[in-house]
Amino acid sequence: MGLVLILMMFTSITILGLIEKKRSRKRFQEAVRKLRELKDLTLTKAENK
Repeated sequence: MGLVLILMMFTSITILGLIEKKRSRKRFQEAVRKLRELKDLTLTKAENK
């Protein structure tokens, strides 16, 4: 019984880690996209002056 609980804990921690990694990567890509938009926006403002 104890072995089953240990395996359940291990699999749940692993699955949660994979889910969190995917969420983290998605948040990172979103932040990079926003930074590029801001960079482009500031470059176009600088060119217009």
